Amino acid sequence: MSKIHDIAAKYQITEATVRTLLEGLQTTSGFQVQFNSAELGGMGQWQSGMVMIGDMFNDGLKAKVAALCAELASFVREHQATQPEETEKKDATVATPIKTIPATFSGSQNGTKYAYYAPQNVLQIEEEDKIARYSTEGLTLWGVQQAQDGTGKKLKFTHAGGTITVDDLKPAVE
Repeated sequence: MSKIHDIAAKYQITEATVRTLLEGLQTTSGFQVQFNSAELGGMGQWQSGMVMIGDMFNDGLKAKVAALCAELASFVREHQATQPEETEKKDATVATPIKTIPATFSGSQNGTKYAYYAPQNVLQIEEEDKIARYSTEGLTLWGVQQAQDGTGKKLKFTHAGGTITVDDLKPAVE
């Protein structure tokens, strides 16, 4: 793909790094990405307005990562907007059927998996092989953090009004 080549040349990084970022951004519909790349300062993450890299005092590299990820995220969103909507299907990889559209963002921390589906207003949490879905109607989530409550398991989700936990949400209607 010449787009990958052009972006790699523009930011003076390898095409492999661009591909890795692009793939990560595609899984979150361009909202955020986590990475581990020596070219980008080690372990890091990006979401619009926030960049963290292992080389935390390298402001030039942070600006480069921010611009690179913003450009790739824009490309992902434009590309996904031109794709036809997928139909509902059953996903055999989880215990309960879900839509096959990509999660807006997903991940796992300390054995708890989460996936947020913005178009459906659903936050899915999987712990100990049990899946629970919560309604996010009226909220747009864009990030996740681990609560420092001593248990190491409580996740907090960021939205325009602050943060919430699953205890603050109602079960999703299936």
